Amino acid sequence: MKCENCGAEMGEAAVCKFCGHTAPQKETVQNVTINYYGTAPGAEVVPPVVQPVYRPAAQQVSDKNKVVAIVIWLFLGLFGGHQFYAGKMKMGLLYFFTAGLFGIGWLVDGICLFGGTFKDQQGYPIKN
Repeated sequence: MKCENCGAEMGEAAVCKFCGHTAPQKETVQNVTINYYGTAPGAEVVPPVVQPVYRPAAQQVSDKNKVVAIVIWLFLGLFGGHQFYAGKMKMGLLYFFTAGLFGIGWLVDGICLFGGTFKDQQGYPIKN
């Protein structure tokens, strides 16, 4: 390397031995390790924002048997037998004393049983 002031050869020295001129320092590149969060050491660490993942819950199904409920509905439905089987004691008593809500409730429950929307005491559909 040559001196900027006198042009003499300086080598790697920081000061010229002929004129005493100080050579400008080379810029050194520091190796910086970037951490997991994408920041340099000593910088404020901000954890990444984690978006929740939507996973629909598994559909709960009643442990009651659909075929058994339909058979009970067919023979004892006007007396609330299928309601008792599903665990709905109050509805079963209401059907018992009103002959299946005068036949209308019995008919609606039959449609729900065949359609798969009839629910047990916990609100789970009777499907199997």
